[in-house]
Parts: sequence; structure tokens; C-alpha cells
Amino acid sequence: MDQQKIGTFLKQLRQERQLTQENLAEIMCVTNRSVSRWENGVNLPDLPTLIQLADFYGVELRELLDGERKPDAMNTPETKSATEETARKVADYSNDVMEKITRRFHYMYLTSIITVIIYIVMYHFDFSGLPVLQAIQGACLGIGLGMLIVGAIFTSKYGNKIIAFKVQMLKHKS
Repeated sequence: MDQQKIGTFLKQLRQERQLTQENLAEIMCVTNRSVSRWENGVNLPDLPTLIQLADFYGVELRELLDGERKPDAMNTPETKSATEETARKVADYSNDVMEKITRRFHYMYLTSIITVIIYIVMYHFDFSGLPVLQAIQGACLGIGLGMLIVGAIFTSKYGNKIIAFKVQMLKHKS
């Protein structure tokens, strides 16, 4: 995919509708900076937004991704509906995966916060004389901070790189 070409096509479609970037941003519920980045080819909208843009402009998703209008002979109803149905399924799948990942991170952060709170309460009451309670206190601190660090790493830009490396290593083992 040529991001520059797609961006130019998005700009052309917006201008045909006589919309400003701000107008389109309002309609799509994004910032005007996002629209500017799409049109300059810096990045692309996510798949659900692309589907929404295709519906809004009355073009096929395939045309948006190619960055140009297709001849009418290629715009048969069967081709159009099959392409859009596939894209919608991919978008739904992508949204489901993101929801599951987000839910897992919420549980992880909640667990880490609870364990840190337990540590703070135990530290406040000073259980220094009981080795078992000291071990529990240390475990709470370790689990809490460890989960926070792992969550911070995986939600940063390095998370995808780590996951890709892990997948690559697993492929080499098999």
C-alpha cells in the first residue's frame, strides 16, 4: 500500500465534498491532526475508520486502500459486498482482540494495585518480627511492582517488538 497515494486520494475525496479537515475530523470523531496525517501519508486510519470513510464518501474500501477510483466494470455488487464483508469481519476481529487484551491489562493493573496496597498496609503496621509476614509483604511488593513494570513495557512502543521477537523465537523452536 502506498500511504502517500492513499493520503492524496483521501484529500481529494474530502475536497470534493467541500469539507475542511476540521469538518471531517468532527464527523469521524478524530482530531484534525489525525486527518492531516492521513492526507499527508504519515499514517493511515485504523480499519474501522477506513470502513466509515468508505461509507461516508460512497467509495469501496478497496478503492481507498488502492488510493484511486476503480472502473465500473470492477465495481460489481458481488465484488463490492465480498470485499466489504471481509473488511468488516477483520475489523470486528481486530476490535475483539483489542478488547480482550485491554481487559487482561485492566486485571493485571488492578492486581498490581491491590498487592501494592497490601504491602503499604503491612509496612505501616510493621511486621518485622514475623518472617512469614515479611515474606508475604515482600511478595506483594515484588508482584505489584513487577506487574506494573511489565504492563508499562507491553503498553509502550516496545511491546509489539517484544511480542514479535517472542513469536519469531517460538517459530525457530518448532
